[in-house]
Amino acid sequence: MQEWAAEEIDTSVFLDKRHGQRLVTILETMEKGAEKGIPQASRSKAEMHGTYRFFGNERIKPEEILRSHQGSVLERMRGQEVVLAIQDTTDIDYSGLKGTTGLGPTCQVAACRGIKVQTCLAVGGNGEPLGVLHQYTWIRQEKEGIETEEQEKTKEELKASKSHRKIEDKESYRWIKVMEAVAGVVEESIPVVHVADREADLFDLFERERPENHDLLIRAAQNRKVKGEQRKLFGVLEQAPVVGQKTLTLERNPRRPSREATLQIRTARVTLEVPQSYPDRLTRQPVSLNGLLVEEKNPPSYESRVRWVLLTTLPIETEEQAWEIVRWYSLRWQIERFHYTLKSGLGVEKLQLETSNRLLRALATYSIVAWRLMALTSAVRLTPEAPAQTVLSPQEVQLLQQKFDFGRRSRKPPTLQEAMIWVARLGGFLARKGDGLPGLKTLWRGMVVLGHLCEGADLTVDSFVYSSGSVL
Repeated sequence: MQEWAAEEIDTSVFLDKRHGQRLVTILETMEKGAEKGIPQASRSKAEMHGTYRFFGNERIKPEEILRSHQGSVLERMRGQEVVLAIQDTTDIDYSGLKGTTGLGPTCQVAACRGIKVQTCLAVGGNGEPLGVLHQYTWIRQEKEGIETEEQEKTKEELKASKSHRKIEDKESYRWIKVMEAVAGVVEESIPVVHVADREADLFDLFERERPENHDLLIRAAQNRKVKGEQRKLFGVLEQAPVVGQKTLTLERNPRRPSREATLQIRTARVTLEVPQSYPDRLTRQPVSLNGLLVEEKNPPSYESRVRWVLLTTLPIETEEQAWEIVRWYSLRWQIERFHYTLKSGLGVEKLQLETSNRLLRALATYSIVAWRLMALTSAVRLTPEAPAQTVLSPQEVQLLQQKFDFGRRSRKPPTLQEAMIWVARLGGFLARKGDGLPGLKTLWRGMVVLGHLCEGADLTVDSFVYSSGSVL
């Protein structure tokens, strides 16, 4: 693939520029074989030791690694009509690393140990992944024994005491923290829509002050009380008039294949009351938002019905605006694809490092590579007729042509789509009629094989040169 990391990474972020240069080398190495592990992916023993030293260097902060990538992300954002800042949470599981220090529980089971991660991925309105805008990580503390006084409380009392805590003292504060971090780096001229699933349905998030160029698009989880209405939020939207109906293609995601769906959309302006559980509710004000109910009519018997209740600060004055908001929310699956790439594609959970700090540096590095792989897949969909050499190196294009298109009479260079289908065939894609475009994992496998082919070609040339020289 074309050398990209040197242009992507701002080495001046690091106090020692050599750290930035080492990061560039690691990124390009990991792109071509991270799933095999650091020793196997490294091209030499010196490169392997350099990677381990980088992850073990306490002078390098994970925030610096991502900040070195952030400048390029912001540059790509400047060319977009709208940027979707899509957030989600995932667990990076290191339960098998018994000797690694600094990990914490990730679930109720004592054996579950790892790192909690909140990632914000920047995505263009057309679905193009633009990069990692922010990443917040935390290690949960070990649960201590409950005090005697607490043991006497009922479950309801414990739940009530939890709900009365300030949002800053809750783990859910991460949604606000990441939103504010993004708002702090994005220019005022770039319109940003923060997109999140039901975990982010927080009254504190809705009432939080935001810059004028930042809006919210959140899937509702709470059937909240609506000011001036006898019915709650879901009931109000169910009784709202239908503003449009369309048959759309639902793109495949990790939980379902691509399929057609007939969707109806209803909208209403709602004012949400301050939750009753808030101890200071009398000093806080209700929040007005636009609500949307997106519901599938007559879904297939083997599929669950699509039903989204969305809350947004975006204006909805026309049917076109409503459908645009729905389309933007449908792109939320990109953050799930990012986490899938990070874990299943790059194998970040297979790393075996001695401390959580080393794992955090590796996580930040692998996150940049995960974006890169998503961007390559997106380029095939968005610019299929672009020349193959916009992504692949001349050597890679030549090897692909020799394997899959040897004897081609046309001198016209292959398009990006043609070349990427060849790459996918290296990864096991059958390229039959009706198969559509290959998925990210198949492309990733093919890219690894292509890297091996290039390495073999280089070794063959070097061997020939060496042999010729020895004869002379």
